[in-house]
Amino acid sequence: MIIGFHSGRTVVHRVDARIKLAALALFSLVSLRTGFPGLGLALAAALVLLAAARCSPLHCLRGLKWYLVLLGCIVAARAVTTPGEPVVAHPWLPGTRQGLEAGLVLAGRLLVIALFGLLVTVTTRPSHIRAAVEWYLRPIPFIPQQQVATMIGLLVRFIPVILAQSAELDDALRARAIEQRRNPLRRITHLGMPLLRRTFVTADRLASAMEARCYGMERTGHQWRTGTGDWAALGLVTGFCALLLAIS
Repeated sequence: MIIGFHSGRTVVHRVDARIKLAALALFSLVSLRTGFPGLGLALAAALVLLAAARCSPLHCLRGLKWYLVLLGCIVAARAVTTPGEPVVAHPWLPGTRQGLEAGLVLAGRLLVIALFGLLVTVTTRPSHIRAAVEWYLRPIPFIPQQQVATMIGLLVRFIPVILAQSAELDDALRARAIEQRRNPLRRITHLGMPLLRRTFVTADRLASAMEARCYGMERTGHQWRTGTGDWAALGLVTGFCALLLAIS
């Protein structure tokens, strides 16, 4: 389980949640304009920060294995569909050099954004993420910032629950030798339908529990305390993003 808050007292954990969300948005925008040098530097920075947060980078990449498979499919699709100079002069390998480069850049951008997003969720409590979203939406008129922040907070909490339930169902199916079935659609059905049922039941129980406790939008807000270290972190992020734009 790599997605979800991991308690700790590292420097990354102590940074203000509002600064982390702003840094994540800034990294996401800057990554859309970066090339190979900037993406390599950003990827190295993400892995270093994960290690500083006491979250093994290798463990994180192993946990994102299916996401990496998806990125590999994106690279292959761009290599095949983009016209240009062939990589290998063979009719069965129609990939082009331009398509391969474009696919690698796109996959690198998505990987960098995913790693920085993982860093935020690992080092920030869901309640702090909800409060930070509410703080950012408060000046915008005609938007129910408390409801939006509550939904985002519940979403952050639900993702680890869904993944844990998926792991439990996968272990149960393996104990019943479901992986020996040759039909992959049947295996997906045996996993997907119970997982959807568990997810809906868990969501219904959560809604009933919130109603029983008279949960409302009028709640005490989080008391923010932004220190010198938080402003220094924002300055470092801004300078690093400027460096990425300069070398790309």
